[in-house]
Amino acid sequence: MTSLGNCLQNRKDRDGDGVGGDLNELRRHIYADTVDYYTVKKLVQKVFPPCKCRQIYQKQQGVSCWAITDDELLEIPDPSEELPPEGDQSLEEFDVSSSRVCHRHERAMSIQKTVEMLDIREEGIETLLCYLELHPQHWVELMHPTFSTCRLQCYSGPMQLRNIARRCPPVAVALAKERLCGVDHTHSNSVEFDVVELADSMGWELLPVKRELRQLQWTTSQSKQGFQGTGKSGVLVEFSNLSFHFRSFGDLDNEELDAVCKFLHQRVLAHEKTALCHLKACFKSFHSVAFKNCSICADAVSVEKSSRLKQVLKEYFDQKNDQSQSTNYSEDEDELSRAKLKDWESQIRADIRQFLSIHHEEKFSGRAIARIFHGIESPCYPAQVYGRDRRFWRKYLNFDFNEIIRMATEELIRMK
Repeated sequence: MTSLGNCLQNRKDRDGDGVGGDLNELRRHIYADTVDYYTVKKLVQKVFPPCKCRQIYQKQQGVSCWAITDDELLEIPDPSEELPPEGDQSLEEFDVSSSRVCHRHERAMSIQKTVEMLDIREEGIETLLCYLELHPQHWVELMHPTFSTCRLQCYSGPMQLRNIARRCPPVAVALAKERLCGVDHTHSNSVEFDVVELADSMGWELLPVKRELRQLQWTTSQSKQGFQGTGKSGVLVEFSNLSFHFRSFGDLDNEELDAVCKFLHQRVLAHEKTALCHLKACFKSFHSVAFKNCSICADAVSVEKSSRLKQVLKEYFDQKNDQSQSTNYSEDEDELSRAKLKDWESQIRADIRQFLSIHHEEKFSGRAIARIFHGIESPCYPAQVYGRDRRFWRKYLNFDFNEIIRMATEELIRMK
């Protein structure tokens, strides 16, 4: 029977770099999930867009005889939303609960557009949103992803679209919003709108709105002959654009937004530090029980080292939150890395400048360049494209990732 020590030694012998090769490879997966503060800030701005609840509330408090315009009519929420639901204690945790007017809006963020804008994988964005939901102040309330864009097409022409608007309130509101934006659908037989935003603005539940829109494809009563096309009514309703679906506040001030950004960024940094410490502790433990070469353990099983490895693994999982076990190793490695980086800094900076000159049409960040130099793909910079150029891809995998970010950022500023 093969012991744990033999399996570990076989893996070590297959590693081309020898000592530390696996460590560098596994660190790539940790750095792939990290983000910059600027990226966090852009995400927070999309999650908490400003609303007009406070302005509407102030107008409702003042007794006025002025007529309400179409714009104000669309902005007035359902009266049931003015009072928090019974038993909902989440808002009481806010320090500014007494001045909180907004009681969350239902929002949708396109997954594809958000991934491309932030250059973060979908699961990475979901993790950040979960951090906000699990925060003691419950910044957001996550729901299942949904298709947020509705496209309604009438095959019998503009007259059919106007008839549908008379008997379907969601379509009437969508056309009214389009008119307020300067889009005239008098001679159009189709309309496309954000169904989540529409339902939230009118205080409606999303599922009943979608159900009513889908029912437009079938006739429930006798209608005039002549409607031709898909479905019995000649109306095609399509939902597209899979999006993150959640409820969030819209009246956060600048200090609260900064606090949210700081919280998210600190969570990301803490996760990175903890993951690196755990990885280094594992590497140190495995390296302490490994043989120098496979010939030593090829003929006989070392029961002593196998038992020792089992004990090391047990201690690791019993004390996995204790970072002190890798402190000494981290300090020694950091000193060696800094000395090695100092010798290679001029070459790394030259390669950064060469890379930027070759891809001058692209807009890179310091983190994007560091990812390419470490062989970490991202949505905007896939390995299928940038991995072909072996002059840069994975070239500096053995150097500190954050130091390469620093040098790349400095070179980007210098070249502007």
